[in-house]
Amino acid sequence: MSGSTFPPPYITDLDWDCYLSPNESDVNYTCWYENLYPDSRGPKDPSYYSLKYQIVGTVFQGIVLIVGILGNIMVVIVVTRTRSMHTPTNCYLVSLSIADFMTLIASVPNEILAYYLLGDEWIWGRVGCAIFIFLQYLGINVSSLSITAFTIERYIAICHPMKAQIVCTVSRAKKIIIGLWIFACLYCSPWLFLTKIKPLQYKGLEDRETCTFALSRKNYLGYFFADFILFYIFPLLLSCVLYGLIARVLFTRDIQKNSNGKSNGLVSPQESKKNSSNGTSARAQVRNFFS
Repeated sequence: MSGSTFPPPYITDLDWDCYLSPNESDVNYTCWYENLYPDSRGPKDPSYYSLKYQIVGTVFQGIVLIVGILGNIMVVIVVTRTRSMHTPTNCYLVSLSIADFMTLIASVPNEILAYYLLGDEWIWGRVGCAIFIFLQYLGINVSSLSITAFTIERYIAICHPMKAQIVCTVSRAKKIIIGLWIFACLYCSPWLFLTKIKPLQYKGLEDRETCTFALSRKNYLGYFFADFILFYIFPLLLSCVLYGLIARVLFTRDIQKNSNGKSNGLVSPQESKKNSSNGTSARAQVRNFFS
């Protein structure tokens, strides 16, 4: 290539990751510059999901959406309209159902719609991008907090039944749930400002946008790590410990009950039935012997 240099002198070797094939001329360079800098590629060719992929994805995610919506709505209606079900445990279940319902509405319909759009196209604008992402994280985090609160309530009710009569009340459960939702809303509120709309470039198409991060992804590592610790690791470890204590208490009570019953001369229903059948069989053998 006389009279010209390739790559240009203002582009360093780190910018252009090129190599020269030994069997080809100097002109036929193979470069990965586009892979390093995707924005330099220019407009992309429009691409859609295949028809089979659209059908399968729509059917399965549609089933998840319908079952999830109906199931969670039924839980809320049944618990709220049945006075006998107004218990602390069911209060946490209602909170969990509302959080799951929110997550479904904020995520699954958009996933189904994405099967029929271009690539990562987003049609709900800047406000929709912020709200949908916020609701997704809010629903997931409130679900984790509700399950954790439910586990603590079960532990107190089973392992400390006398204290549960004072601590585990419906009014207290409602206050705890309100506190959990307020905390989750405040914790997830940064997502209202951490997303943005970015234009997409497709050949022959204009005014296409996508919902993406407002900052570089490395700036979100601390936030994601806090999510992982607060809403996954901590609830998981706490649940394992509490359910282990619950199992120990129940197992110990069964052993004490069986030992007390035997020492007092009491017989379990299974043993009584077995002894009765053995006695009947013995009497039948005596009658047959003398008949």
